[in-house]
Amino acid sequence: VAAVVPLRRRSRPATRRLAAAGIAGIVVGGVATAVLRDGSSAPQSTVAASEDLDPLPAWDASGSAQLTIAEDGSRVLQVTVDAAAAAGADGFLEVGLIDQDVAGMVSLGNLEGASGEFVIPDGVEVSDFPIVDVSLEPLDGDPTHSGDSIVRGTFDV
Repeated sequence: VAAVVPLRRRSRPATRRLAAAGIAGIVVGGVATAVLRDGSSAPQSTVAASEDLDPLPAWDASGSAQLTIAEDGSRVLQVTVDAAAAAGADGFLEVGLIDQDVAGMVSLGNLEGASGEFVIPDGVEVSDFPIVDVSLEPLDGDPTHSGDSIVRGTFDV
């Protein structure tokens, strides 16, 4: 004769498994939703200014600069330069922002290849430094501007 077991005891393991499966489904669904939202909520950028870069005397070059602002407020300067003459010169290309009086400059970094992106530091206002400058800098260890600018353009911001 088999022992009589109350139904409550038999149904508890099944209920626990069903509850665990439901919780697992909620967790997996939540994680999947978070991952999908994270991918689609990447900061969008807005073009704030765009300018052609014109050659300075003695240079046969051209270029362009574009200032973008992300939703988080970060600003990126995208620079493209076609300066075949500079490719064979000794030194490197440096990108900077210069003030209206051409007296103050903020160096943004070295241009590797024909184009690059440069983050504009917090506290640097493009309206105070609207001139985009790409210069040929010698490998002399001197961090000051060489005075040998290849192309320039001025943002109207």
